[in-house]
Amino acid sequence: MSDEISSGKHKSLEKIKGVVEFRILLNGKQECVWTIDLRNSPGKVFEGKCPAGIKVNSTVTIDDEQFVKLCLGELDPIQGFMSRKFKVQGDIFDDAETEYSAERRAEKCSLINF
Repeated sequence: MSDEISSGKHKSLEKIKGVVEFRILLNGKQECVWTIDLRNSPGKVFEGKCPAGIKVNSTVTIDDEQFVKLCLGELDPIQGFMSRKFKVQGDIFDDAETEYSAERRAEKCSLINF
């Protein structure tokens, strides 16, 4: 995951501009925590909780099997969230939703004003 983020291939990650903490569960109990810091490009990934003094924008609680699927691209993040395969606390989707809504509004306007 660290190599993927630091490669800069995923331009959509630049829009997040925040810190995401993944709490990974094994048999329903917290096994480990990974933090992804996307405040500055290209971003950093490290094991453990976010250092004191840095605000965590979102916390994702996910089973280890679902986490692997998410990382491999086998689990769509939106579908996984909607089907309750993981929980999200915080505001990580705010920017994505705002952008999506703006695109949808523009699309609708262009259809009306053909």
